[in-house]
Amino acid sequence: MKRPFIAILVAAALLAGGCRERNVHNAEQAGEQAATDPVEALSAKIANDSSDASLFLERARLFLDRHDPNAALGDLRRAIELKPDQSGLYITLADAYMQIGKIPNCLEALQKAEKLDPANNEALLKMAEVYLVLQDYTATYNYVKKSLDLDTRNPKAYFIRGYALMETGDTAAAVRNIQNALDQDQNYYEAAVQLGILYAAKRNALAEQYFRTAIDIDPSRDAAYYLLGMFYQDTEQIEKAVEAYSRLVVVNPQFKEGYYNLGYINLVYYEDFKKAAELFTHAIDLDQKYLEAWFNRGYSYELAGDYANARHDYQKAMQIRPNYENAIEGLNRLDKY
Repeated sequence: MKRPFIAILVAAALLAGGCRERNVHNAEQAGEQAATDPVEALSAKIANDSSDASLFLERARLFLDRHDPNAALGDLRRAIELKPDQSGLYITLADAYMQIGKIPNCLEALQKAEKLDPANNEALLKMAEVYLVLQDYTATYNYVKKSLDLDTRNPKAYFIRGYALMETGDTAAAVRNIQNALDQDQNYYEAAVQLGILYAAKRNALAEQYFRTAIDIDPSRDAAYYLLGMFYQDTEQIEKAVEAYSRLVVVNPQFKEGYYNLGYINLVYYEDFKKAAELFTHAIDLDQKYLEAWFNRGYSYELAGDYANARHDYQKAMQIRPNYENAIEGLNRLDKY
């Protein structure tokens, strides 16, 4: 499992959240929404008053939401020139540096925020997060303790400590801490997902409960559907796996692994080779370099007796990964037909 940043902790680093369309009730409302750009509105305010640090901070946050950290950095530097003693500015500066992968700069900004305001819990928790990313568990625990010393009702602190404990192999303590986080905040999606992952690793039926809890918390996010489907598949509950993956690709039609896993089930469990090939095609359409999807679509074609298309897909798999053993074996089989 990859080590994702703490805010999106899920399996396979994966997994990008699904988007929901907003309902627009009439053309006039749609026009108003299109014409109102928050960045432009803030830019107009800044043009009228370039001495207001809060305006630069607000626009910087919008830039970060749009994944434009360089633009955000410009605004944050201007805000800090105007208000150099505001710890919150340095916390957002750290977010910008994290977004572009400059972790030393991120740490420096958070250290400045902590120096200005040692009781700033947000700064302490972000320090713990960054040290977790760096796998400096001693520093992670130290900052979690500082945060908990300020406030014992602190679900994120327990979650961070639980994740660190998980990475260092203390699964039982990890479960206790992450469960504490969920008990304190019953809408803590990441905590429910992570507990599901921990129980799923043991093939424990509690995994289903936690993944379903995460879905109830936010049915628009894709991670829990995927992980629930994987749990069902790993425990040979195939019909339930199909249901979970089918809901997944509705929530996020860009989730290639959902189509791939449905294709695999149709190939291996149902032996519906035509349907399997169609599902693998969906996955390939989303990722032209999806090696396993090319191979398994080829295998579906082979089992269906469509040897020309099978050969094409095996050759495509070998273009992606030369000397790919599965594809070589497939081509050798085709040569014998």
